[in-house]
Amino acid sequence: MPTLVTPPSGNNRWSRAELADWIAAGAGGGRVLIGIDSSFGMPFVDEGAYFPVANSPKDIAHLWHSVRTLCARDADFYGGPFVDMHADHYLRLGHRGTRYSRRMRVAENLAVSSGAGPCESVFHLIGPSQVGLSGISTMAMLHELNDAEPVAVWPFDEVGGAPVTVVEIYAAVFASLGGHRGKIRDMAALENILDTIGCKGALALDSFVDDHKADALVTAAGLRAIAHDRKYWNPEQLSAMVRRTEGWIFGIV
Repeated sequence: MPTLVTPPSGNNRWSRAELADWIAAGAGGGRVLIGIDSSFGMPFVDEGAYFPVANSPKDIAHLWHSVRTLCARDADFYGGPFVDMHADHYLRLGHRGTRYSRRMRVAENLAVSSGAGPCESVFHLIGPSQVGLSGISTMAMLHELNDAEPVAVWPFDEVGGAPVTVVEIYAAVFASLGGHRGKIRDMAALENILDTIGCKGALALDSFVDDHKADALVTAAGLRAIAHDRKYWNPEQLSAMVRRTEGWIFGIV
């Protein structure tokens, strides 16, 4: 049965910088698969570039480097400076960039068409479903993790025998494995999802936590349930170009 991990600092919530340090140090030891519900890349295949202008980053390594240069660790990798730099491509409150388009990655389009759930463009920064800013922050963190010896970031790195493998996930995919749609709102629903996925036993919780922590528990159980299946590591549409530029959402096939 999955359990929640308390941040080493003792704080109630993890900061991105603290999470990066914990992952780089081996994530508690052993062989670990970590799912992060955030975009690891940006659309590239549809237009042959992240930004169809001169000097656009040519692949994920250059994109992450560009993001990390602008988004400082002491601001917890806040993605705002990167958006400011490329404002013409974003839709924000009070500003529609002249080059804005609601572009999507290959894996995001597949998630929508397969019924896994709705996805929002990383360039759309309005409303509760917007994910662009958190994705940029995640990319800055991943660039830092590139230097961590025990860490592989799939599908950009060869996983091999890496002690820690980090994958992009979409939490709704794992809830659907347990036959659930929408937010998880109570302990009965959480326990039913986990039982359906294959986690038997009692949760180490006195009462329901919140939907974010419930997502984390379900995701951990779901990752363990499918990690052995080769089809999830080799999606049909994960081409060499997609692997090099956009990445993939683990669990989408």
